[in-house]
Amino acid sequence: MLVDKSHSKKDIVSLFKKHGVIIDDKLSKGNIIKNIELYIKDFKYDDKIQNETALKDYLKNKSPKQRPTTSQKSDIMFKAKKIIKWANNDYIFDGATYMNNEDPYNDIMSIYLWGDLPSVRRACRLYNNSQHSKNHVNPIISSEVEEELQNNKFIKQQVMYKLTIKRFSKDNPVILDFD
Repeated sequence: MLVDKSHSKKDIVSLFKKHGVIIDDKLSKGNIIKNIELYIKDFKYDDKIQNETALKDYLKNKSPKQRPTTSQKSDIMFKAKKIIKWANNDYIFDGATYMNNEDPYNDIMSIYLWGDLPSVRRACRLYNNSQHSKNHVNPIISSEVEEELQNNKFIKQQVMYKLTIKRFSKDNPVILDFD
């Protein structure tokens, strides 16, 4: 079976792990692809991948995960950092970052597609907070990164401690309990 080269070894292993099939990380990508038919037999399907045909189509097609080339990534990161610097300098149009409100808009429109990168998400958020923003720009985030962000948000939620005040005898009149 052919697997598109855009799927990395890590992507294949994590996909199968999510669906109940353990693949040894020490195997090479070539060995995993050779034995993929064996792994497909034990695959547990869900709403996203409903049957064997859908799984094979998913593996034959290009990976939905966003992976810019090194030159693209350096360009994306430069533009994101430039927008972040502009925002940190109170959105001032000087010669150092931007000359007019068209320039940051053009930069944000060229990088919002790469929302898997944290700098791009931050640049979009800061641009949207600007009084000079033309349109609200949401970064495009893959489902895996969106799921990871939701898990991180859940973990970072603040814990509210419960204060209990107990009154006892004259010797020990008040006990504060934070459970």
